[in-house]
Parts: sequence; structure tokens; C-alpha cells
Amino acid sequence: MKVASLTMLCLVVNFASAEDLVFTHGLSMLHELKYGPNFEGFDYVNPDAPQGGVITLPTSTNVRNFAGEFDNNNDGPPGMGYVYDTLIVRSGDELGGYYGRLAKSVAVSADGRLLAFRLHLEARFHDGTPITTKDVKFTFDWVLSTVEGGMYLGWIESVEVVTDHEIHLHLKEPLDDSNLRILSYEPRIFPEHHWRGKNPSDSTPDFPLGSGPYRVASWHQGYIKFERVADYWGNNIPVNKGLFNFEEIHFDVYRDATVAREALRKGLFDYYRESDVRHWVSSYDVPVVHAGYLKKTEQTLRVVTGPSTVISFNSRRDPFDDVRVREALSMTFDFDWQNRTLHSGVHKRATGYFPDTPFGATGLPTRDELELLESMRESLDSRVFEEAFVLPESSGKGRNRGSLVKAAGLLAEAGWRVNDGELRNTAGETFELEFLSNNVNNRRVLLPYIDTLRFLGIKANIRLVETAQYINLLRLREFDATMQPLTIMMPPIIQLPTFFSTAAAEQPHSANIAGIRDPIIDVLIEQATQSTDMAAMITACRALDRVLLRGYYHIPLEITSDMRIIYWDRFGQPATNELASYESPGLNAWWYDGEKAARIEAAFP
Repeated sequence: MKVASLTMLCLVVNFASAEDLVFTHGLSMLHELKYGPNFEGFDYVNPDAPQGGVITLPTSTNVRNFAGEFDNNNDGPPGMGYVYDTLIVRSGDELGGYYGRLAKSVAVSADGRLLAFRLHLEARFHDGTPITTKDVKFTFDWVLSTVEGGMYLGWIESVEVVTDHEIHLHLKEPLDDSNLRILSYEPRIFPEHHWRGKNPSDSTPDFPLGSGPYRVASWHQGYIKFERVADYWGNNIPVNKGLFNFEEIHFDVYRDATVAREALRKGLFDYYRESDVRHWVSSYDVPVVHAGYLKKTEQTLRVVTGPSTVISFNSRRDPFDDVRVREALSMTFDFDWQNRTLHSGVHKRATGYFPDTPFGATGLPTRDELELLESMRESLDSRVFEEAFVLPESSGKGRNRGSLVKAAGLLAEAGWRVNDGELRNTAGETFELEFLSNNVNNRRVLLPYIDTLRFLGIKANIRLVETAQYINLLRLREFDATMQPLTIMMPPIIQLPTFFSTAAAEQPHSANIAGIRDPIIDVLIEQATQSTDMAAMITACRALDRVLLRGYYHIPLEITSDMRIIYWDRFGQPATNELASYESPGLNAWWYDGEKAARIEAAFP
């Protein structure tokens, strides 16, 4: 760890020995903190937001189990993040600024291998029991004992209780931003006295005991209701000012999106995130929208980057282990035709793994990228150094003949030629490609692609299976290609090993579906994740983007877009909500507006 560069971050990190730790209000491994030690609240919320009212939201998640989320086969209900507190939170208008929630202050040792927290003395669980380091250690020990939890927190060597309100995490490697990012989400601190003698992973219908701004008021399989905790210990701490304003939050279960849209239009719930662009374009041309009672809007989110969807090739098996074959298959996909014909021209293509961010590769490599990649030149495609990466483009009409000709040439180089209308190798074997899917909607994208592949003599089909079988076939690597999401949290480093490393490729339930196993990529991932300043991280990510793109492991489709939402106009929102781009507070910063609600009630008595 470059101690000198980190020291320049002023209040960001104060390194010292374990015996002489200097605690501060916040922490960043990437930049100077925006908010000083006496800040009163975040700029992107309304600190004077009124509290009260109810908001009703839809969910497709079952409500039946309140166990912890690790090593549990049953998903927990929606909204459980409202019940528990985490040690730290990430601010919305900084790439990597973290501030205490349960933790009043934080410190890091000189070698970066010790992360210390001091808890708020007034922190309480909902039953009035003080939150102490005993609860924090219990939670970490439990999470680390689980397989899934170990994947998230495996960088922690041990947890040491120093006093009732000071705890030290001893780390296997020097602290980095990805570690802090995880701690801003997990673990949610559990009460040791409530779970004593019990396993938090065991399914249970019992209400959880938390410490957060809301508690579970009631539930059934079709809904769950949360009520705001009036005497919530954290009501007035800076990171919570202007948030958690609703008196009640309801989630109603809808198992069918069509039914949910009808319920929204009828006013049975208040807010909906529309993920299907077809419905965004055509399903809300209704009088209540024209009258302004039901609002459509898009909000910029930079919480994640990358392609919303990719087609992943299984590079573990022949012939997809040949980069020329993967490039040919990539050249064949006509995104512009699909966007015009199927998506009303709304989608924008992802041009890389970190598009429209400082971390994405554009143009030719910079001097810093060249310095990083030079020692690897002999093992890389020369185009990494000489050409800007460009995905095939078309008019969106007819066949993209130029790309098809290029694809046929690449396949010929790889030993595949058309014979009697079928693509065959030198052994006479036909080229067959099966797309594995558990989502019938994927046919809409894959069928036109399959039709185009036939022009190259490729026999392609879709194998549609139920979810359990789909997961098992992925685990066994029994597939040629599949569609998957590949969105990556910002900054992108936290998920790089999960999606792209050799180690992840060997794991049965890995997110490295394509089976990427490249020592150069592993080196670049390490460079990115261990960067101690923003410039180095950007350089490593850009270099990684170039190398991944030239590997043609995925066909990137649409870019992760702005969040498309439809809501009944009975709520207030912070004027600066759009600025909270890296960790959007979303509905947590909204509030119930009685005057707006009355206008709607008068129109629809």
C-alpha cells in the first residue's frame, strides 16, 4: 500500500499503529472526503422533509421467511434493509466516500491491515438493548462461517473486541475501496441476545429484531408492512437526515408484471420501475398520465455501469475456446436492427464493460495504459495497442453483409468452412450452437440472431429449461452460450474478480459464466483492486476493458440505462435528487405530500 499517496487524502485516512489509531468521521481510499467532521447531512436530500404518510410498492419476492440472507434457500422479504443498520454508509455524491452509521468513527492502521470502528454510545436495538461490539462480532463470525458470507467477507482474518464500543477487523490484505463498499451493504448488524443459541440462517416466520428506522408491523404471503420507529436511535445522525420519511412502507406481492401494471394504473400501489422498454413506450398512454396524476420520468443512476445484458460464450468448450470463433459470433449480431425493430430505438449499446464512465476504454491507449500493458505485449492481440475497439454497426435495415463477410473469414481462419450449406470443420463436424435459457422472453432477442447465424451455415437453437435445471446446467458447464446481466457496481473494482478472474471461473456458482481464464486479466484485476489512488484505478480498469473486449467472451447488448419509473404524484422529492448519482437514495429521500395527494383523491374519489 502506498502510504504516502494515502496520506495526501487529508481527513480521508489516518494511518497509525494499532496502539495509536486516529479515528475520523469518515473514510475514502480514492479521494478527499467531500463532507467534513461537522457535516449536518448530505447535500442531495431535504433535511426538512416532513415525515408521515404511506407509500405502497410492488414486489415479486415471496414473503415467508425472515432469516438472514446467507446460506438460506428462501429469499427474505423485500425491505429488510430498513430493519437493520450497517456500520458505515456510502454517500450518494462521491465515488468512494464512506461515513459512520452505527460507527461514530473509523480508523485504519499504517499497514492497512487493521480496520477499527467505534460505535455510537446511543445506538439501540428496537427492544431498547444497547448495540455493542458483542453484537458486531457475533454478526461477523456468523457471516464468515457461511459459504456465501465467506465469499463477501473472506478478506477479513479475524474480529477482535477491544471494548464494548470499539472493535478491530484484522485483514488478510491491505484495505481497499471494494472492502468498504461491501461493508456499506453487509453485514447488517444482528442482535446477539436475540439469536443466542439459534442459527440466523435457519428459516423463520418470526419478526426480526433490528435497530434500523423501520420495524415489521405485519405480513402475510401476499404483503408486508413496515412502520417507522418513532424513537429510532439514529433519527438525528448526519447520514440519516432527510431520509426514511414515510410513516409506513407497504409491499404488495405481484407475481405477474402485466397484472402489476394494471394495478398501478388503477392506483393500487404508488411506484413502479419499468424494465421492459416495450411497455415504457406504449403501455402508459392513458388519461391519468396525460392529466399529470401518474408521472413518467427517468432518473440517472451511476450506481452501476456495464451492459444490462450480454450473450456469454462458454470458452471452456470447443469451439468457443477459439477467440476467432467468438469474434465471428460477435460480428454476426446486428444490434442496430434489433434496437430499431424490437425496442423502438430506445436502447443504447454498451461499447464496453464500463461504458460512459472514466473507467471505460476509449480511443487508443493512453501513455499510462501503454506502460501498464507493455510487459504483456507479446501475449496480447496487437489491436489492443494499435486500434480503438469498435463493435459492428449497421443501418438497422436488412442484413449487415459487411459484418457477415468478416465473420465468415474469421471462421475460415479457425478451420470452419461452409459445405453444402452447413459450416463444418476439417473433421466434417457441423458447427452447432445451443443457447441455454430459463426466460422465455430471451427468445425475442435470440431468434433473430439465430436466423442470421444460418447465413454462416451455423445450426443454432434455444434450449428453454426451468430455473433449477438452468442453474444446475450452468454449474456443470453444460451449455454453449446464455444470456445474462453483467451490470457492475461503481466504482467497478469490487466485482472484477467475481466476473472475470480465473479463480471465479473454477467456482461452481461463479458469475464468471464465460469461463474467462487469462493470467493477464488476473494481473489487471489485481492492479485495479489494489490501486491506492483514482488515477491508477482508472488506468488499470481501462487496460482491463481493452483486453476483455478483444477476448470476445461476451456480446454486450444494451447499456445499463437510466431508471425508468412511473409513480402517482403524491410525493415530494429533493431538488438535487438527480445529483445523488453514485448511491442514489431513491425513495428513501422522498416524502408524502398531503396537498398533492388531496388533488388525486379529489379527482378519483
